[in-house]
Amino acid sequence: MTLHLPTLLTVCVAALATSAGVMTFYAATQRTYRGFGAWVAAQWLLALGCLLQLFRDSEPELLPLANLLLLQWPITVLAGMRRFSARQPGRIPAVADWLLLALAWLVWLATWAAGGSLAARVIAFAGGAALLHLYGAVTLWHMAESRHSAAMKLLIALEASAALLQLTRVGAALAGPVDGPGEQLLLASGLVVLVSSLVMVYLALMLTAERSEANLHEVHRQLRFLADIDVLTHVPNRRHFHELAARTLADGARPPCALMMFDVDHFKRINDLLGHASGDEALRQVGRCLRDSLRAPTSPGAWAATNRRAAAGHRPRRRDERRRAHRRAARRPPVAPGIAPLSLSFGIVQLHEGESLAEALRRADRALYEAKRQGRSRAVTAFGIEDEPVFGESSLGLSGF
Repeated sequence: MTLHLPTLLTVCVAALATSAGVMTFYAATQRTYRGFGAWVAAQWLLALGCLLQLFRDSEPELLPLANLLLLQWPITVLAGMRRFSARQPGRIPAVADWLLLALAWLVWLATWAAGGSLAARVIAFAGGAALLHLYGAVTLWHMAESRHSAAMKLLIALEASAALLQLTRVGAALAGPVDGPGEQLLLASGLVVLVSSLVMVYLALMLTAERSEANLHEVHRQLRFLADIDVLTHVPNRRHFHELAARTLADGARPPCALMMFDVDHFKRINDLLGHASGDEALRQVGRCLRDSLRAPTSPGAWAATNRRAAAGHRPRRRDERRRAHRRAARRPPVAPGIAPLSLSFGIVQLHEGESLAEALRRADRALYEAKRQGRSRAVTAFGIEDEPVFGESSLGLSGF
């Protein structure tokens, strides 16, 4: 069956107007992102270009504008993608897109104004269209989002296919008369325009859905962080600490497993003398030191509202590793040297076979209390059971930072 060009153009206008209308309605009723408006504009402009093509015989002065509107589609779509991916700018500046469009149109316009043959005009237009589609495909390919977006990859394939078809039209025009095979390629080109317009609706909605899903995952990650992590010290809060410690034990950890609990000595004094801002800075320094000093699979955690800190791990550090951690902490800027020196008191226990985390925490709390009773700024190890603890010899704690 042979397609009639005016009929095909009418179908293209109807399909493009319908797709543009669907996208316009979606943009008016749903949340969209930057760049969606450019995709809608590309559809409307393409529909207008096909509409003007219907009058090219009766109103030949409309042909330059009609061809410009047909050529703009890959560049306007690319402009939308640049805005959509504004956080990941491309290597080529956006102004180059429009300069290339102007160049392609001016080459065709010069050929048409000079009274060139139909073959020459077809070569000028199809060659320019192929260049623009290929440029759009390459530019999109170099955008970082193309590595993980299925919609971007499909759009690149669409641009490359359109470029290949236009190059085929150029080859046919160079090989023989435009009538006959050349006319069929022109019809095929119209079909590609029609298919591209319909696919673009799907791609625009798919890109929007991908962005919405990515934003949803990011919001979920942030909410999870806020639910699990103490915002001030950036260590796990009490609930998340219990989860991490229970997971560590469930993954096969067996005694000797150590649990260490410590407090900032005289923390109320820091707040009273220097204000809560200095108290917050003291907690930030302790949290930073804790994160820098502990090694996997150790699980640090913010334990209670009284600023108690806890850390659970498979085994205690060796003495030389503790010294290095203390030296790193000592290089932190002091909160208030000579006024409220920052020191820590530790309570350390070794988990017994079959002992629950809650029971070990209570024993560590008893050891911490003993460290405070002995004068603070020291570490005390508790042995035995909770009701009859035996405290080991205390050692100097972490202080002077």
